[in-house]
Amino acid sequence: MVRINLISSDQIHKKRRKPIEIQNQLIMGSVLLALLVLLLGSGWILLDRKLASLETEKTQKLAEIEVLKVQIKEVENYERDKKIVSERIDIIKQLRTNQAMPVQLLDGISAGIPPRVWIVGMTENAGTIDLSGRSMTNGEIVDFVNGLRENPYFKEVSLAESRQEKEGDVLVYAFKLTFSVASS
Repeated sequence: MVRINLISSDQIHKKRRKPIEIQNQLIMGSVLLALLVLLLGSGWILLDRKLASLETEKTQKLAEIEVLKVQIKEVENYERDKKIVSERIDIIKQLRTNQAMPVQLLDGISAGIPPRVWIVGMTENAGTIDLSGRSMTNGEIVDFVNGLRENPYFKEVSLAESRQEKEGDVLVYAFKLTFSVASS
């Protein structure tokens, strides 16, 4: 049997071109897909490396934080100890200041007391001294008050009361003084 080809040669080439064009498009698509996969894969790898480096950095920072927490605790302990020592030093200074006060007080009073005046009682409250005593005359009480006023260690010396009373068979003058002790 004889075959006759009724299709023109142009149509044959067109038919042959279609598969070649489709094949070229498939190749191009595959190449593009491969490039896309390569790009996504490299992006994934870069992000994974970045994540790993961030995780490492996070671990290092957490370790640094722990070291800093220990140092902060040491500083807090130091500050607390420093405050305690400072308070103790202040207490010692106050005790030394207060230690001299009774000696200076009694020395100042005894230096200015006339011969016929005697002290019956003395109380101290926050630097204010209340003194009670006896004397044979009012003049000696005035001399005593003036002597205390001349002493720079005493201030605001005032005679609160002076009255005559009988002690046994003798008339005496009972007096009460108040004054303050000057700060050192």
